[in-house]
Amino acid sequence: MVKNGHHGGSKALGKLFQFYLPAKTHRTYSCLHCRVQLASHDELISKSFQGSQGRAYLFNSVVNVNTSAAEERVLLTGLHEVADVYCDCCKTLLGWKYEHAFESSQKYKEGKYIIELVHMIKDNGWDDENIDKTTYLKK
Repeated sequence: MVKNGHHGGSKALGKLFQFYLPAKTHRTYSCLHCRVQLASHDELISKSFQGSQGRAYLFNSVVNVNTSAAEERVLLTGLHEVADVYCDCCKTLLGWKYEHAFESSQKYKEGKYIIELVHMIKDNGWDDENIDKTTYLKK
């Protein structure tokens, strides 16, 4: 789902074009700061990650982001080569992309994205899960 060589929206004549997830996509995550769509819930791999500012989610793919050049960093799970991930719309640093894992047990992360919860908001259909369906059945 990553679009073009810059991993996000594309530019033509200086204008930013956003990628929109299909209308049938139920439950999406958006940038908290500008509300541009970032990922579908279907692309979520794990909620058990730690970012530099707290909890983070691991996604298989994301949209409307750009990445920096990759660099080696020592993270909680060892040495990785990662690229910072920025919102293509508001340029906020959202997390990182795992480009290379040096330990074999961490290889599953390669090509995946970490987005920190502090920068995300749930959109499209999340309220449906909070409705008490028994109220409708009682009528």
